Amino acid sequence: MIKIILIDNDERNYLALKKIICKLDFLYSKDLVINWYKTCNQELEKIINDNEYKKIYLINICFNIASLIRNKDHRSELILLGKNYNKWVKNIFDFIPNIYEHSKKTLLDIKEILDNYYIGNMFIYQNSKYCLRIYYDNILYIYRDTSERKVVIITDKNDYHLRASLNDIEKLLDNRFKQVHRSCFINMCRTQKFNWVENYFILDNGKKIDLLSKKFCDKIKFK
Repeated sequence: MIKIILIDNDERNYLALKKIICKLDFLYSKDLVINWYKTCNQELEKIINDNEYKKIYLINICFNIASLIRNKDHRSELILLGKNYNKWVKNIFDFIPNIYEHSKKTLLDIKEILDNYYIGNMFIYQNSKYCLRIYYDNILYIYRDTSERKVVIITDKNDYHLRASLNDIEKLLDNRFKQVHRSCFINMCRTQKFNWVENYFILDNGKKIDLLSKKFCDKIKFK
């Protein structure tokens, strides 16, 4: 999830931002959440201090909070709103007078930020017929179906059957994926329990999968 944080007292900016996010949301698996603050308050301070989620801040410069955010949060992006601004904050992504009159520029800025973030967090498989893109976080596990002679990617909502080798798929995975069976890779972030005696693991949705081999236990940090 990525939070879009608007710090501004002009409702026109909020309404324009809502329309922009509606256009972008379907591209990013509905992972975008808008928080609007007309003033600085304790709830906003908690969000600034919470580094669990990546954030995009759009800030009216009169609030003088951009420096505080940058000191607390180096990962998130800052877009300043206003006309007569000075470039006094480090690592600003862009300056925009307002959102409602510059909606196209705002949309392109946010899309660029999201693309840069998500491409590095996506499984991308491409052949001559199609291109498959799945967020790594949504992948539960991947296994080789010997009867179909296909690799099956199990996600929260869908199963994807690919004519590819498990070795080829492994090259497209990041370090959250570990092999636990000669025919299976798991997403460690989505796995709750390993039972090496009875050769199964349990996912964070409670599902039990019988694809665990003691041969690979030394590669896995015990849970």
